[in-house]
Amino acid sequence: MKRGKKAVLAATVLVMLLLFVSLTIVWPSISLPRRPFPAPEASYHSWDDILSHPQPITIRTYSTGMMTTLLSGIVNLEHSQAHIQDELVQYPVNVNLIQHQELGSYLIDAGLDASYVHNPLGSMKGIMVKGRLGRATQDPNTDIATILDREKVRIEGVFLTHMHFDHTAGILNLPKDIPYFASKDEPYQNFRFFFHGDHLAGVKEIYDIDLAAGIELPPFGKSVDVFGDGSLWAIPSSGHSKGHVMYMINGIDEQVLFTGDACNNHDQFEMGIGPGFYSSDPEGGQETLERIILFKERYSQVKLIYGHDLKTH
Repeated sequence: MKRGKKAVLAATVLVMLLLFVSLTIVWPSISLPRRPFPAPEASYHSWDDILSHPQPITIRTYSTGMMTTLLSGIVNLEHSQAHIQDELVQYPVNVNLIQHQELGSYLIDAGLDASYVHNPLGSMKGIMVKGRLGRATQDPNTDIATILDREKVRIEGVFLTHMHFDHTAGILNLPKDIPYFASKDEPYQNFRFFFHGDHLAGVKEIYDIDLAAGIELPPFGKSVDVFGDGSLWAIPSSGHSKGHVMYMINGIDEQVLFTGDACNNHDQFEMGIGPGFYSSDPEGGQETLERIILFKERYSQVKLIYGHDLKTH
């Protein structure tokens, strides 16, 4: 009987220890409340109709630093058409400033924060950081917060394509009393002990865009008319991450699809080869890239801006 009690006690201690480890190491170091984004009713219901009604919205792209990483992390070198050797490559980390004539200014992604000027790993910490993450270089005063201050731009909110560190780091120096938006399917990757940057510390909540509640817009699927006037569309593009979102800027001066990391750069678009091992679902990423290519074939007037390239298409 005593032996049985000891076994039960040992099992209880083990369970409590595992729970403690989960809460202190595996559990995200910042748990963010998620609130549904009240998407307005779509103003138009096909790409032909949308693109025939451009709106007073513009987009500007800034590089917040250069990331050095393995090509195989960016491009799927296992693809049958990928006759390329793996190597270290450098890519810019882009942020987009969109300005709506009536609704104000917003960011798409936040890029790298100012810590990368002095530290190639920036604000990232944890045992997986040195072996897993790419290194970055950054010129002084090229983080997005400094750029906004210099240009005297007040932003009304931030739309995230996804929540990988090189797209969230810049939030550290941005206002916290503005809304931040992401797909409801996109997890916040910030784990004690392993890797964390606490980039969203101080942000009260994330507004979840439910793409499934949008309208069907082939070849991408259900998409959301973010402002309700056809100027900005959130488009599903899972593969690189589960809840990755692309954004369509339907401007009078130019119409732009910002691909984020669904298509990292111009070379990837030209090769037609999907994302590499930094992606959660390379097969899904390949399907998304093929949809981008098909969309561009149908609507050649739409410019492509990539997550990690200053060259456009």
